[in-house]
Amino acid sequence: MDGAAVLALMDLNMQEMYREDTRATAGGFIVERDGMMLCGSPQGSEFTNMLVVVGRGRASAIRSALDATFRAAGLPCSVWTRAHADGPLENELRREGFEYLLTVPAMMLTNDVPDPSAPPELELRRVTDDAGRRDYLGVMVPAWGVYGIDAESTACHFPTVESLVGPMKTAFVAYRENAAVAGAILYLSHEVAGIGWVGTVPEACARGYGAAVTWAVVREGRRRGARFSNLQASPLGAPVYRRMGFTTPTDYHVFVLRG
Repeated sequence: MDGAAVLALMDLNMQEMYREDTRATAGGFIVERDGMMLCGSPQGSEFTNMLVVVGRGRASAIRSALDATFRAAGLPCSVWTRAHADGPLENELRREGFEYLLTVPAMMLTNDVPDPSAPPELELRRVTDDAGRRDYLGVMVPAWGVYGIDAESTACHFPTVESLVGPMKTAFVAYRENAAVAGAILYLSHEVAGIGWVGTVPEACARGYGAAVTWAVVREGRRRGARFSNLQASPLGAPVYRRMGFTTPTDYHVFVLRG
């Protein structure tokens, strides 16, 4: 595949990951119009209540969509643009009053990168029932709490077993001495293994557990025919993924509208 084809597939898989996450979220809603995809929920955070630019957008239309979908209801929200496609639009957004917040590395791993063994003290299990869902949630709440996301906002994404298990989803939990310490989800679409909701409980960080559950998703994606693996990296996750062999073909830029 050439670079443009890889970027297109990364975008499509990223969009479908967030659609699928929103479909499973309590109170989740999706609006798609005019080159924009809006995903959110009443309990969503500034990052998960998102307008993703998927086509040729205009800053004024983006502002109107945010106002109608999120801001009128008092919901926090953000706009995600593509570094490889939306440079002129980003300049428009700044003129419209949007503030640049952060860069999210868009990372991919080719199938020729070998996967190592997990740390010997870990047991990796698929989520198959409500007990596994509760264990997964017990990891994600403190893992994402380090970024200031409250427990209710994280919990609303995993209300049922079906939020973690389905035709395109497989969730894994890593256990140490029978205690859940890390987790991640496969979102398979467009022949790409999307990796989402990677987290480790804070007291177990820096031991290779996040990498272990990420490798579990990569292996499952490869087994199911994925052409490569794809993720959007958090600040703490990005260095881990680079050590695993992920590269960063592009970035997503996050903008917010204050006031």
